[in-house]
Amino acid sequence: MNRSRLAALSPLVYLAVGLALLTSGSTWGMAPPLAQGWAGAETWHVLPLLVACAAILLQRRHVMAGFALASAAAVADTAVGLHVGVFLAWADTAYTLARRAEPHQRRWSIGLTGMAVVALWAVVAALPHGEDYALPVALTLTAGVAIPFWWGAEVRNGDDRAARASAATLWERERSATARREAERDRAEAVRRERTAMARELHDTVSAHLSGIALHSAAALSGAPDAELDRRALQQTRSASLAALDEMRTMIGLLHQPGEPLDLQVRDGLDALPGLLQRTEAAGVEVTAELQPVEVGPAVGHALLRVAQEGLANAAKHGTGTVQLCLSGLPTVVRLDIENPMPALPGGPALPGELAAAGGTGPGIGLSSMRERLRAVGGTVRITGAEGQWRIRAEVPVEPGESPEVSEPSEPSEPAA
Repeated sequence: MNRSRLAALSPLVYLAVGLALLTSGSTWGMAPPLAQGWAGAETWHVLPLLVACAAILLQRRHVMAGFALASAAAVADTAVGLHVGVFLAWADTAYTLARRAEPHQRRWSIGLTGMAVVALWAVVAALPHGEDYALPVALTLTAGVAIPFWWGAEVRNGDDRAARASAATLWERERSATARREAERDRAEAVRRERTAMARELHDTVSAHLSGIALHSAAALSGAPDAELDRRALQQTRSASLAALDEMRTMIGLLHQPGEPLDLQVRDGLDALPGLLQRTEAAGVEVTAELQPVEVGPAVGHALLRVAQEGLANAAKHGTGTVQLCLSGLPTVVRLDIENPMPALPGGPALPGELAAAGGTGPGIGLSSMRERLRAVGGTVRITGAEGQWRIRAEVPVEPGESPEVSEPSEPSEPAA
């Protein structure tokens, strides 16, 4: 049962208690009758009791009106002796007034009630033999009147403190949300400025190298064929191309975060692999390919094509001799193998140039990209370099989620791509 239903039933409770006390055979009076002729007329208490209970209902919408009506009923009841049932109903209205009324209404009501109590005590003391019960009546009325007002004031203060605490919590929550939004805006603005600066740097450096490539190639084409000049132009073009790739790789390394998902938007699949092999051979790299027909999804075909592209680019840039590429379909996986000889470095194992330039400290962006692309489609890659041979083996399960366990060997270092 909720509070509103209890409040609606409270007048009935007070009425039932008052009637039960009236029929119990005892007076249950809190003060002697002011009209001596009405002594013993307990039935006259019923009318003030009904009025006081009605005042409780009225007070749900009109606080001051309900309290005034209950006070009038209590004053009228003092003529036949203030009955405890009427006083309990009045105390309910006093509690509600102390809790819900405006400050100036509380002050006036409490002041007038205090004066009424003093006046009642003075009248009782003036009655015959009043000195015998004037003090008990004064103490009873003072305590009975003060407790409802005090109780209502304490509940109101608690409600005010709870409302202030709730408002403070709400304000703090809004302030935290505002600070979080500002921090997000600052972070987004910092990222935007940093990306703009990187894009400008990439444009300035790469465009300079590409302009050099264009100038050297234009100079070579503008004159008569000359083997020495043409070779020198090609050397300058190659140097500028490698420098542009290094600059671009540095920027990509700064922008790319390890573990971020790669863009798997499908463009080309394994059907583009023969064209890739032709372009690689046209660039002067001898390739021996064995391609078995396999059926894979678009995302898997795109990932394997990018692995093949990266492996052939590494072989063309760092390797020597013939590149062997094999695409085969096994019962559970599709396998791509790329193998090519690599030159030995003086005083150390044979490693491609990027790892050697980096001090052999770990994988580069190209190999990390291989792993992430294959991991995104449930595949694995194994990269080894031993006995003068560079080997890449990529495996992707035929059905997603059925990839066999292919552990990568523990190696002190891996070549960068």
